[in-house]
Amino acid sequence: MGETGIRAARVVVVDDDELVRENIRTYLAGARDIEIVGVGATGFEATRLAGALEPDIVMMDIRMPVMDGISAAEQIRSLYPHIKVVLLTTFDDDDAMLAGLRAGVAGFLLKSTSPEDLVHGLRQVMAGGTVVSPGPTARLVRDYLVRPEPVDQMDVEFSVREQEVLELLCQAYTNQEIAEKLYVRESTVKSHVSSIMAKLGVSSRLKVVVRAHELGLVRH
Repeated sequence: MGETGIRAARVVVVDDDELVRENIRTYLAGARDIEIVGVGATGFEATRLAGALEPDIVMMDIRMPVMDGISAAEQIRSLYPHIKVVLLTTFDDDDAMLAGLRAGVAGFLLKSTSPEDLVHGLRQVMAGGTVVSPGPTARLVRDYLVRPEPVDQMDVEFSVREQEVLELLCQAYTNQEIAEKLYVRESTVKSHVSSIMAKLGVSSRLKVVVRAHELGLVRH
């Protein structure tokens, strides 16, 4: 249990690079609501640890010996559908991301992700969201998440400021970055994002991006 009495998210970390594992351990050490309960070096170990430890999240590398992260994700999601999988990568890999989406992973994080964003991403996943590092976001939406068939149009009206926030959000800017770019407070940006979500009828930032592209609400 964390200090607030809320059970900490149980996480298994799997990567064939010991330095990466140690870095992630260090990154997560200060998060009271996240606990690393197991580590491994191969996709086979990821599957074994998922069954033995029943973690909330398995966070693992895409490219590993014995069994790669995509194959392990497929097995884990098939055998233990309640366990969420987050894939780690050192570069934007289109084919791997597509395969991961098909396997039902909860997100993709670049290994260069900051400690703060790593913790935030895991919290998003625990809350039922999807997390994608800023780098792959635009292509992920454009190539894989946006349905090619037309969707029903919505009568959505945004204020000038909301439209500006939406454009930047769809370029994977964080709330802080949007605030700096528009010279407003971060709390103001959060209010605009909440309003945009409500108007689009979605519950996450990624779904905002997907829906905005579906409806042709952004220029990017």
